[in-house]
Amino acid sequence: MAESPILFRDYEPEEALPPRKRRRRGVTVFLTLLVLPVLAMCVLRLGGIDGNWLTVAALAAMPYFAGYGLVVTLLSLVLRRRLLTLVSLVLSLSLAVVLVPRILPDGDPIPPGQRVRLLSANLRLGQADTATVLRLVRDARVDVLTLQELTPAALDALDAAGIEQLLPYRVVRTSPGGAGGGILARVPLRQIVLIDDTSFEQPAAVLDLSGAVDLEVVAIHIAPPVTGDAQRKKWQHELGLVPSPDSRGRPRVLAGDFNATLDHRALTSLIDKGYSDAAELTGEAMRPTWSHAPFGPPVTIDHVLVDRRIGATSAAVYDLPGSDHNALFTELALPR
Repeated sequence: MAESPILFRDYEPEEALPPRKRRRRGVTVFLTLLVLPVLAMCVLRLGGIDGNWLTVAALAAMPYFAGYGLVVTLLSLVLRRRLLTLVSLVLSLSLAVVLVPRILPDGDPIPPGQRVRLLSANLRLGQADTATVLRLVRDARVDVLTLQELTPAALDALDAAGIEQLLPYRVVRTSPGGAGGGILARVPLRQIVLIDDTSFEQPAAVLDLSGAVDLEVVAIHIAPPVTGDAQRKKWQHELGLVPSPDSRGRPRVLAGDFNATLDHRALTSLIDKGYSDAAELTGEAMRPTWSHAPFGPPVTIDHVLVDRRIGATSAAVYDLPGSDHNALFTELALPR
């Protein structure tokens, strides 16, 4: 038999599959570059590295890096870069964990002793508004006022405005420019020396309180660290000069301009000697106290450090016209 011819059918050509979308390498590189600053900040902060003035300046802005990292995380998620999303999320949360104690009250029992209301103000070369200082002292019923950058003219202006009627006792070391400092109080003061041979005056005094416990107060003003490595070394040296609290002696308060944030190892090393940050105890430690636009974002470099026998019931930050610092208020609770 003759073989049947093979019949060929005409087939419609299959539709070509759409080309698989190629991931844009440039987007991945761009996102990686965005993640690198967060990684660098984690290394600096968690590693306790403030070895030069540039890293000191960067660490002052650490809370902003945590927020920036979350923005990068969201952007990476939207652009479907899973690995970068995970990395940036872990880095951001690592920084956030450090910040959480600053916004949550400590919750420890408040000591049952006498209350002391303290206000600290950097007058910026004596140019801060005198009327505002008096109003804050009066409205907050301040017991002790620590001042930095107290000039002779600024003290004269405070006296002319009537500060002596509110805070009649004082230990002051005025100086032209930014070197002066002082302590003014409602109760008698006895001058003592706890810190010496520093760039700025840092007077100290004992408050003779009506209760069973008197209080040592130091008006702190540490040299700024960010004008070069020589100045950074001086900043570290001066923070290192601040003595540890005397557990057998009077309770002590350090109040003023530390020129350092809670993210600087030089300050945390001082705190580790036996102090607590009063604003952190009350959950108010994220409030900025200094700004010098346009050179950087507001940061928290003013503190009230208390030895661990002292508690804090409240803390607040107030505007101070004429100064680049805010005034820092704290109500302290002393032991019996």
